[in-house]
Amino acid sequence: MGLIVGRVDRSGVEDFRYTLEKALETTEFWKERFSGVNAEEITPKDLAELTDRVTIEPHDLYRTSEIWPDYIRDPKIFYTVMRTSGTTGRPKRVPYTRDDRMRSGRQLEPWIREYMDRGDRIASFFPPLPSSSGMFAFGGFEAINAKTAYYQVPIQYLLDREMLLRELQDIKPTSIFCLTATAYNLGLTLPESIKKDIQTIVVGGETLTPELARATLELFENAVIIDNFGSTEDAVTGYRVITRKKATKFNFGESIVVLKDSGDGYDDYKRIYITKVMRNGELTGLPLFNYDIGDLARIENGEVRNIIRIKDVVTLAGAKLHIDQVMEIVYDHPDLLDFVIIYHPLSPENPKPKATIRIAYGEKKPAGIEEEVRELLYEANNPVRYEVEESQQAELEIVAVPLEKLRADLPKRLGKTKRIYIVGKDL
Repeated sequence: MGLIVGRVDRSGVEDFRYTLEKALETTEFWKERFSGVNAEEITPKDLAELTDRVTIEPHDLYRTSEIWPDYIRDPKIFYTVMRTSGTTGRPKRVPYTRDDRMRSGRQLEPWIREYMDRGDRIASFFPPLPSSSGMFAFGGFEAINAKTAYYQVPIQYLLDREMLLRELQDIKPTSIFCLTATAYNLGLTLPESIKKDIQTIVVGGETLTPELARATLELFENAVIIDNFGSTEDAVTGYRVITRKKATKFNFGESIVVLKDSGDGYDDYKRIYITKVMRNGELTGLPLFNYDIGDLARIENGEVRNIIRIKDVVTLAGAKLHIDQVMEIVYDHPDLLDFVIIYHPLSPENPKPKATIRIAYGEKKPAGIEEEVRELLYEANNPVRYEVEESQQAELEIVAVPLEKLRADLPKRLGKTKRIYIVGKDL
């Protein structure tokens, strides 16, 4: 079963064909991938059927001589270059043109006009420009001339409460932009005098579950959450709005998104393939068709209700432990505050993959909490139970610690609130 969402109306399909025409005209990579395809008559359904052949992955982004169009390589137009590492762990460089800036503005515009176009003061905790997140926010807001002020807050201040408070007291923000988990942690840190003025929380980069959203909104009583799904390659592909009463489905305004079963038996999780659609006359820096970033969409009643970032999944002997399942358990539990996962992947030195889930409690450790969490997790994910308990091909350890010890011996990365630490890579 598959699903196609986004710019699939008549004008969207016309722009998609224009995008493909420009890609074939200027880019060696796509000339090869689309060999034999009629670009004038292709439809999103055809694109979905071509994912085995017409696709691009993060590792392909290093092949700049093939994937960058000739108007970038030569160079025929002005562009800036954004640096990102993402899923590959190595820096990739993605060209970003004036038309990308306009396109980013269109991606952001629906929620900007409704929630922020009123003189808001944004405190942004994204890394310094030209980070991709900062470029999209800064460039997109500027492109549509939103009536807002954008304050770039030094990301080091997240580790220094005194400096952070001094900065925010001066800015008096009405909105904060940050990673998903950072928003929750700020809710635990900031005084009520600052939190009560926050009306919009814009997050991304990490999975946001209903439980974490509810916990965050309880800390910011006057706010709504804009949950963005984005990447350096395609800016903000989709977004949803979460209030205390409901969460909307994900909206994909400027891209065609193909969602397909990954063949692993998880029917509610679909693999995401992104196609970046240009408007007629535009030249964006990086044409993308069926970009397989590795992320998963969680589908309910034919709609995208959540997106699981690929770095938020660990494999236990073939069974997948999804971070959103752990989040649902931890943030829905009255005695638990937070968690991290320490992952030992399969390797010649480690014949059994192992995940250690550290769960953090408040003042007093709840009796039997480790086994309670284990059983709740097994109820949510029977394949993990089978691999751990029955086949014994993997290990799962639950360890309860006070909140202040949750991240003991784990590296601190500015601006990055990690949930999964991989032994041998992150540790």
